[in-house]
Amino acid sequence: RGRQQTDELLAELERMVGRGWAQFDSARKRARQSEPLDHVMRAADRARHSVGAGSSFPISGYDEMTASRVNRRLSGLSRPELRAVRDYESRHANRKTVLEAVDRAMR
Repeated sequence: RGRQQTDELLAELERMVGRGWAQFDSARKRARQSEPLDHVMRAADRARHSVGAGSSFPISGYDEMTASRVNRRLSGLSRPELRAVRDYESRHANRKTVLEAVDRAMR
């Protein structure tokens, strides 16, 4: 009886680990697919700012972004734009990873 329970528990653990890896692979694939979009959005933000169109905030769609997506969008921002992002982030979501990434970009 004890052996059977152990075997069942191990089988369930293996299924759970397998599902975890599948979810990890799926998330990794989605992240890779979003990287080209980040480049396009960064270029659109630069173009929008150069002609003075739209919001004055440096990153379009900021409030809907994950911390990792925000971090990828920081490259190419000027110091004043980075300060604007840092000020906004500290007043709103206050995500440590974003604040640290902005600080690194400003160095």
